[in-house]
Amino acid sequence: MKSPRTALLLGLLAIVLNALDGTSVVHAGKRVLSRSSVRADLLDGGTLGKSLRKMNLVGTAAPDFEWAWGLKNRDPRLEVLSGDQPSTPEALLVGEQLLDGSASMLAISLAIAPEHLEDPDRGILANADVRLERPGSVALFRGQELLLHTRCGISLHGHAFKYERGWASFKVFLRDELGLAQLPQGVIQSPLSSPVDRFLVRGASFTSSNLSFEVANRIGSPAPGMELCRLILNGEDQGLMSLTEHLTRRSMGRRLGHDDFDFYRARGAHTVRDIQAEEALEEWARELTPSEFTTQIVGDLIDLDNLARHLFAIMWCGVDDWAQGARVRDRRVDHPRWSWVHWDMDRAFNRSFPGQVIRPWQKAGMDLVLGVREVEQEGDRPRTFIDQQHSLRALLFKGMMANDQAFRDLFLRIAATSMNHLITEEWMEPLILELGEGLEGKEHGRAIGPARSFMKHRSHWMRDDICALMGLGPQVRIRLRAPMGTQLEVDGHQVGARYTGWYFPGQMVRVTSLESIRWMVDGVSSRGTEIEVEAQGDMLIFARP
Repeated sequence: MKSPRTALLLGLLAIVLNALDGTSVVHAGKRVLSRSSVRADLLDGGTLGKSLRKMNLVGTAAPDFEWAWGLKNRDPRLEVLSGDQPSTPEALLVGEQLLDGSASMLAISLAIAPEHLEDPDRGILANADVRLERPGSVALFRGQELLLHTRCGISLHGHAFKYERGWASFKVFLRDELGLAQLPQGVIQSPLSSPVDRFLVRGASFTSSNLSFEVANRIGSPAPGMELCRLILNGEDQGLMSLTEHLTRRSMGRRLGHDDFDFYRARGAHTVRDIQAEEALEEWARELTPSEFTTQIVGDLIDLDNLARHLFAIMWCGVDDWAQGARVRDRRVDHPRWSWVHWDMDRAFNRSFPGQVIRPWQKAGMDLVLGVREVEQEGDRPRTFIDQQHSLRALLFKGMMANDQAFRDLFLRIAATSMNHLITEEWMEPLILELGEGLEGKEHGRAIGPARSFMKHRSHWMRDDICALMGLGPQVRIRLRAPMGTQLEVDGHQVGARYTGWYFPGQMVRVTSLESIRWMVDGVSSRGTEIEVEAQGDMLIFARP
């Protein structure tokens, strides 16, 4: 006799099956639900999906894609990970053969049956437009140390044409029924969510992707964790790639610890409630008049500090792909407001448009969001966020910059603080050198050389760019000189005895000391633990005991 719980689940299953529109298929002796009939994200992560799999009635859902990129006959569907399957090679064995690299480098060994990888009908590489998920195994190593070994689901990540260019990115799914539900703590540094139950091994652009995520997190604009790694696929070394957690509603739910939130990703599948919340926000924003772009009105629904940091990270890194990232609203906080999370910043640093003759650090910056001028150089005008119909971020930013002085001050403060104290050469140089450890010859030069040039010159170029677009006049240099060993802070950041910072005209700069000292500014002397000056022309500040 069935238990009440089992009867309820079977009844629920019957409702779902009866609702199918004729697009369901049978695979390995089981009825498999079509994604066009039932939401794959619900089957993959919801209570219904877990129950169906435990009852051995349906396998795992395909990744959460609903959009197309120039692909025909797109038919996303669910696939099962049970039944008659070809033998799967062992990731642990094929991985150990090649793990002789850096002791600190993360190595990922993926193993998948050759039929499931390359077969024209069943392989994930040949059917990238369908997003098939196939069974496999994964082993993670740090040098010779084994961090993880388990069965997993493997699918292709990204667009089909990527593999045609000689590389591919993979999505790895961890689930209880496959052997392990999540990555162990410490395998990947994960600012967004913990634990991680699906992750990506991304090919190409790993320099720009890693560095741009580091920059975003550094200045307080949330981005997923990412780490450089080597990929070994069925025993063959695929070279350097990046390991990162996947940005999904499920990963955001793990970060928040509940499911009572709104989530909308520029590309991806969405729940009905998320779509309704997105449409309401878009309608509200596009009906705002210029006089309504104020901190009081817009700040009531939007986290303006997050918006400013998020877009400054995009500007500084030169990310010219608008259709990335997600916005989130936690409904359980006292004052729910929308904020943004980064995703897929690979079009950063030295990546530019074909035909452009520019140095890496001269990629469009603030103009990526404002979209107000042509670029005086050979090649196409850079795509801008504001040019795109889905660019709510740019619409809000442009309106606030044009109509609200408080927001302009906030953005300039974030920009100056970030470039003077956070994304400095001293901080970035070790990151770039670490990325370059596994590269040799031309590959090293193509990836690391432009990144270092970008790092050295980008902030100065960006300050000039912001000053020009905002009509502020030339940037201002403020130098601070004090006896060695003096403990000073500039705008809350500790600095040395020989500090030089660059500011926007009219900005207020605060310098503090632990003890009362004598300050000398333009021949005017004062004494105390703090001094505040306005950036109007180059300035030299002396601090003496």
